[in-house]
Amino acid sequence: MITDSSGAEGLAQLFFVSPSQVNFLLPRGTALGDALIGVTSSDGSVSTAPAQIARVAPGIFSANATGQGVAAAVALRVKADNTQTYEPVAQFDAAQNQFVARPIDLGPDLGAASDQVFLILFGTGIRHRSGLEAVKSRIGEAGAPVTFAGAQSSFIGLDQVNLLLPRSLIGRGEVNVALVADGQPANTVIVSVK
Repeated sequence: MITDSSGAEGLAQLFFVSPSQVNFLLPRGTALGDALIGVTSSDGSVSTAPAQIARVAPGIFSANATGQGVAAAVALRVKADNTQTYEPVAQFDAAQNQFVARPIDLGPDLGAASDQVFLILFGTGIRHRSGLEAVKSRIGEAGAPVTFAGAQSSFIGLDQVNLLLPRSLIGRGEVNVALVADGQPANTVIVSVK
């Protein structure tokens, strides 16, 4: 149950519940500002926590679900003939027992015929940005054009940001991915560029 700053109450759709985490969809029409989140367990006990509801509060998901480390993302390769393929940017390394960055190959420089490679990030708190131009990104020290930032079309509550990877990143290895939406910074994640 969400009680918003106007005193209105609304039930939140639950996606995941564990002893230490609850994932839910904020009810449509929830007023901005201070709110109270109440969770009722199966035994009837209620836990509450304060929250701040904002129009934009960007968060980028990571492969290990901590908000740090390798991005929960895919690379979209678009060839000159418009052939599109998706490639993972993370892989689980059993020896290290953790997710590691899988290098993204930007391909050879063939001028106008070069592959375009987009980093597709997944996150939350982005869809209500004021405009696409209000979403900025940097990968390493390079600005990366944002070509889409909004609701992901297949999963309720999931946001997506598409970044065109600049060729200046070739050979950089692991780099930070920083995103700002409406002046609000998201957590930083990493990817690797071959």
